[in-house]
Amino acid sequence: MPALPKLVIIGAGGFGRETLAWAEQSVQFGVEWTIKGLIDDNTDALTEKNTPGRYLGTITDYQPAADEVFICAIGVPALKRKCSELIAARGGQFARLFHRTAVLGHNVECAEGVILCPYAIASANNRLGRGVAVNLHASVDHDASVGDWSQINCHCDLTAAVEVGSEVFMGSRVSVIPNVKIGDHAYIGAGTVVLRDVPPGWKVVGMPARRIG
Repeated sequence: MPALPKLVIIGAGGFGRETLAWAEQSVQFGVEWTIKGLIDDNTDALTEKNTPGRYLGTITDYQPAADEVFICAIGVPALKRKCSELIAARGGQFARLFHRTAVLGHNVECAEGVILCPYAIASANNRLGRGVAVNLHASVDHDASVGDWSQINCHCDLTAAVEVGSEVFMGSRVSVIPNVKIGDHAYIGAGTVVLRDVPPGWKVVGMPARRIG
């Protein structure tokens, strides 16, 4: 029987600590893993919060082993991309983490590094890019897509055929009406209701959304 892959979590902050617990409860495509530990450039990140995980070293210096797989549990899209690409450039392979309570519909494409957190929903015909995280109780409705490294936070509601670009940050309880397009690197503040397209790089907040930057 082949050895189980060893999971290394990139990031030991709040999202990393959550991901550690979810990984312990989860199965990746029917193959269980063993939890090796967490890496973070903040060497005190684990001891500060008494997380029951092993600190393995810094992201900057970590050298992936052949029997390891990685999940990047960092909530800031640009930093998530940077850290993931650093590990990938050294040969690191990325897993997908689907919590056992998440709902995965038919014909959903999930790239490497996707995290579906507890009670997240990825509905029919979704496309989730590299490193996308769909956080607690968030939903991505049918025929929607989310670009690489984007962060869809707790209780967000992306309705039918929404298109989210790469490295987009969505705060908690964002609601986006059907067919809206959100450009790369946009920032959508918590509680925002998005009724029209958001150009790349814009920051918007409010009900309805208004531009703040």
